[in-house]
Amino acid sequence: MARIGVVEPHPLKQILDLAVLRTKSALSYVVLIFGLLFPVAIVQAQDNSSGRSTSPSSGEPTKQSNGSSSKVHHLGLNLAPAEAVNSPQALEESQGEHESLSSSEGEESHVVGSSVQKPADSDSQKRGEIVFAPIPLSNPAIGSGLILGLGYIFPLNTNDKLSPPSMIGGAGMYASSGSWALGAIAKLYFKEDRYRLTAAYGRGEVNYRLYGIGNAAGGLGIYVPIHQGGRALLIEPLVRLKWRIFAGPRYQWRSLGVQFTGENLPPDFEITPKELNAKTAALGFHVQQDRRDSQFYPDRGTLAEVIGDFFSEDIGSDLNYQSYSFALNKYSPLTAKQTLAFRAYGCVVTGDAPFYDLCFVGAHNDIRGYQSGRYQDRRLLASQLEYRLELPKRLGLTGFFGVAEVAPSIGKFNAENILPAGGVGLRYMVARKNHINLRFDYAIGKDGGGFYMGLGEAF
Repeated sequence: MARIGVVEPHPLKQILDLAVLRTKSALSYVVLIFGLLFPVAIVQAQDNSSGRSTSPSSGEPTKQSNGSSSKVHHLGLNLAPAEAVNSPQALEESQGEHESLSSSEGEESHVVGSSVQKPADSDSQKRGEIVFAPIPLSNPAIGSGLILGLGYIFPLNTNDKLSPPSMIGGAGMYASSGSWALGAIAKLYFKEDRYRLTAAYGRGEVNYRLYGIGNAAGGLGIYVPIHQGGRALLIEPLVRLKWRIFAGPRYQWRSLGVQFTGENLPPDFEITPKELNAKTAALGFHVQQDRRDSQFYPDRGTLAEVIGDFFSEDIGSDLNYQSYSFALNKYSPLTAKQTLAFRAYGCVVTGDAPFYDLCFVGAHNDIRGYQSGRYQDRRLLASQLEYRLELPKRLGLTGFFGVAEVAPSIGKFNAENILPAGGVGLRYMVARKNHINLRFDYAIGKDGGGFYMGLGEAF
């Protein structure tokens, strides 16, 4: 078991460190306020400049006729804050869960990918468009901050009326905890959306708390501060099969370093030297079926996916282990302005997995109300139900409740370790045509509560 020695800092250094910390905290709140106001102004200006052109309602799939072309209007990034907390996978995960899959037959309606579109002439379509998206960030694990995204969205083939627009771009994140990340991504669509290719590279540093492994460790609340940084690469080609199903292989590579800045590790927690400075590489698969009626605010349909990654020394990994996850989202309309959304999520990790690649409560917003990574183990099950109400003046309300549990094996799940959480949220619609909301949530779990903020729905 690794133990960390204590070195008493000089009093002057303590004063300087405190001053730097307070300065960073003040700057982060200034950045947060800027992030709240600036994107609203940008999108409202875009809404005004787009004229009064008609568009499909948020409840219907976007359709493109052969006689008209599309121009990207606003970058729709999935930046749900809990997904970028204490897992290095946040640097390299695909956004497949938040993509919209096109139909497998030509006569079926086509759902546009992660971008907002409006009619435009063919010259504008050929040129593409540069987009800029500042997104506020708030999460109990890493604090408040801002994400800045810059991208170029364009059609690979102007004669292709079925493929979503392709995108190349980059983003940067900074939070009050001192966490930061930089990344670049390319998402390309070919042959009337028959083929898709995602490639991403990122690097960053994250400061978070390690509570140990298992329900008992999370319940004790004893933690050690962690500083983790590194680089990550993801390549994922997909091909469309039948019934709106996409499938394909994926490859990821990461080089990560871990530093413990506290006195001791949590009780009964062991760590190997390889975990402190490891290179991991995996070949895997991704299968997804998307029957939602909207990319950004679905009110009917389902989204199902399964992902598997196999880390092995044979392909350059320092550690041998496997990671699997599955998710199912279901959306049901109650009335024209009311929707009931349900999500189930599961995770399984086997082999010699490092602590930062275990299943943990709080990833993928499953569930809100717990600091991401406080409860982690080799198995996880989570589900949540959310009620969504649209109000006048671009406003909306939500109420949600969910449960989650981690365990070392399937047979170890029991009612005593269930983690319940619930909360309420406020929505403000920043883009009318595709119903994109700024999200403000407050959730409470058995250990306390916290605020969550982001662009788009939690799921």
